Amino acid sequence: MAKRTFGIDFGTDTIKVYKKGDGIVLLERCAVALTGKEKKTIAIGEQAYEMYEKAPPSIRVSMPLKRGVVSQLQDMLALWNYMGKRISGKRKLNRCQFYIAVPADITEVEKKAYSHIVTDSESKSHNVSLIDKPVADAYGLGLDVEKSRGILVVNLGADTTEISVLSLGGLVTTRLIPYGGNDFDRAIQGYIRKKYNFIIGLKTAEQIKIRLVAIGADDAQATVVGRDVLKGLPGEVTVSGKEIFPLVKDIFYSIASEVRSILEHTPPEISTEIYHNGIYLTGGTSFVRGLDQFMANQINIRVNTTDSAQKTVVSGIGYLAEHPKLAARYAVPLDQEHASTKKKA
Repeated sequence: MAKRTFGIDFGTDTIKVYKKGDGIVLLERCAVALTGKEKKTIAIGEQAYEMYEKAPPSIRVSMPLKRGVVSQLQDMLALWNYMGKRISGKRKLNRCQFYIAVPADITEVEKKAYSHIVTDSESKSHNVSLIDKPVADAYGLGLDVEKSRGILVVNLGADTTEISVLSLGGLVTTRLIPYGGNDFDRAIQGYIRKKYNFIIGLKTAEQIKIRLVAIGADDAQATVVGRDVLKGLPGEVTVSGKEIFPLVKDIFYSIASEVRSILEHTPPEISTEIYHNGIYLTGGTSFVRGLDQFMANQINIRVNTTDSAQKTVVSGIGYLAEHPKLAARYAVPLDQEHASTKKKA
């Protein structure tokens, strides 16, 4: 029986799964709700995320990925067991090939934790290979990774931003920095509490970010509901883009500065092609209106965007899943990791 093949992007905010021959078959929130001392799972994905900031103390809503690494493996296993059943139906996920996209700039131990999500799950599959996310990102953008002599991809995610340079099919350099869309939410939440003595949830802060964090959106406004600290009662407050954008612009400047630093240390032959082709923005946080122009002004290089920024990694890992000979050039099989570990021991 032929093996079923899957490509997985375990994102901090969203899990995306590609099935060979079928395309993207799952796009679900990376959240799990548990209760009791035995940590019984009562909700997964979007349903669990809806409970976030609303659930009683007896229910814990976990986001098991933080800053690009697995922070709660058991919660992540519960999440994947559920999602595995979603994508397999009545059939178990046995005898399957999995390609998992992982951040390039994390330790080998942190990378291996991603493989454990699958190998330690109910699927009991041992055909797992890891592929660096920047490689999958570039393929998801439709770029000629094997022939291009200079690609710079900036993936702005929920908790991290990964800046990577690729050339002739290889990863030249990569840097994972701890800035992402969730930092915008926390900055907005903190500002509204300090300025208005008003408490809002992170999900409400996220909605403000979506509506008001835009270059040149000074006149835009949003009215949100929360709790007045002084009165102790529910109420509402209206904020403007003019107030909100300054809260996140320092993060934009920091990302632009990191990109400049990467370019300064990139060989000139590669830099020439990057200058010619421009920088590529991907990731869910790259949706901010005007961010591409802001980055272009800061770095003096054209910035390219895509309408499917949140799906480029899973699309790329899916492309490699469809072309196993090509995937073999980038994939690190789990068996190879085990062998190298035994040699060190």
